[in-house]
Amino acid sequence: MNVTDLNHAQKAISKTVGDEARHLIAPALILLGLVSLIFAAVPELDLMVSRFFWEPTAGFEFKEDSFLIAFRDTNRFLPWVVIGTAVALLIPNPFLRHLKYPPAPHKLLFAITFLAAGPGLGVHLIKMLVGRARPRALEEFGGSAFFTPPWQLTDQCVRNCSFISGEAASAFALLTLVVFIRPKYSTLYLGAVGIVAAAFSFNRVVFGAHFLSDVMIAWNLMLVLAVLLWQWFSRSAPQIDALFTRHSRRT
Repeated sequence: MNVTDLNHAQKAISKTVGDEARHLIAPALILLGLVSLIFAAVPELDLMVSRFFWEPTAGFEFKEDSFLIAFRDTNRFLPWVVIGTAVALLIPNPFLRHLKYPPAPHKLLFAITFLAAGPGLGVHLIKMLVGRARPRALEEFGGSAFFTPPWQLTDQCVRNCSFISGEAASAFALLTLVVFIRPKYSTLYLGAVGIVAAAFSFNRVVFGAHFLSDVMIAWNLMLVLAVLLWQWFSRSAPQIDALFTRHSRRT
């Protein structure tokens, strides 16, 4: 298969997946609303889960576990690997001509944009707006801050706040890379990577760094963002890919 045929195939796949994404917007929004409503109606769920990993004498002792710390750091490092690789593949250079299956530029731009807008800017804006204190800062767990439900605007945290979880958002980003996977392997990819991403996310709850709602709402927000962004990028795939193809021919 030559590069032209591959580009046509990728565009056809992108159009099909883009059509499917359009139908996922409503369910994604409903799921986000449902999860938010559950934690708003029963905020004690957060305290119950966090309390399971807390000891009066040791606090959140798992935060000192060297394996879990390394596991957390891996999750923090992976987004930079994805962004660096995507940027390198977008820059026109002779090496790209030797790739048997070069990734479509619109998919690379989708990955970069999602990481920047979601786990990057979006998460930090929500943290600053909501100001929710982390579990380990609460009075219930030896701190001085007051517990507040998700989405409630408060002044219990000034910076690097609990809601929503940036690590959970970054972990979810691994699932969005399914756009680079052949459709027949997409379910396998989502299942395998989903388990790892969930472990990355729940690890922050074990540390006392986030509530369960911080993680679950982060995933649902990122799902909505991913569906909206992919719908636009897949629809604009011919124009985006053509733009980068013209530049690559000049190198």
